[in-house]
Amino acid sequence: MATVIVIYPSGPAFDLEYYLQKHMPLVSSIWGSAGLQSYDVLTFSEGPYQVQAVLKWDNLDSVAAGFSSAGAEQIFGDVKNFTTAEPIVQKGNIAGSG
Repeated sequence: MATVIVIYPSGPAFDLEYYLQKHMPLVSSIWGSAGLQSYDVLTFSEGPYQVQAVLKWDNLDSVAAGFSSAGAEQIFGDVKNFTTAEPIVQKGNIAGSG
């Protein structure tokens, strides 16, 4: 299993309602067929980040397929509809869990 973490820095406005009601369902509908299994969204009240999405994928190959798919452009293009913050994206394999 692989995980992609998308984290948004604090400061710029962030429309959480749009993100949860429109953006994440878009992500799920487009990348579900590429191997996205599930996602969680976390919010932070203080600190350097305001929102984080944790996306769980079949493996890193499915992540690569999703990120290079035709629908990826639509997903990344939608970011401007909920924030001007520049997202930080990290991809990796799950090494352990409890």
